[in-house]
Amino acid sequence: MVKKVILGAIFMLAPLTALFAQDVVGKWKLSDGSAIVEVYQDGGVYNGKIVWLKNPTKADGSPAVDQNNPDAKLRSRQLIGLNMLSDLKKGEKEYSGGSIYDPGNGKTYNCSMKVEGDLLKVRGSLDKRGLLGRTMDWFRVK
Repeated sequence: MVKKVILGAIFMLAPLTALFAQDVVGKWKLSDGSAIVEVYQDGGVYNGKIVWLKNPTKADGSPAVDQNNPDAKLRSRQLIGLNMLSDLKKGEKEYSGGSIYDPGNGKTYNCSMKVEGDLLKVRGSLDKRGLLGRTMDWFRVK
């Protein structure tokens, strides 16, 4: 009888633990379909790099580069392979404490992310609390 109660409790709690333990590692497509970002773990933090672009080249056929970077020395680096997510730490309900770089405008924002099944809610904000910002939906690539 006790075994049945324990097993029943485990099966009932399993979906709840899965909710908090969902892994962010993998490839995610931006909601506008413009890029795929691969999130990976490096030590105790999570980072993400661009691995695919809908438009990987400029009009002249050369690779798309980080032309809007405020550091002129970095404007010639290719967008494919560019690390745009940095130093996110896994918490109980979300990944936070990191930053996200937007190559479209050359700005870096505070970042937090939450996995909801095959949906990644990515929030970029001006403040560390995430009050002044916006949330983007990214979709898991299988």
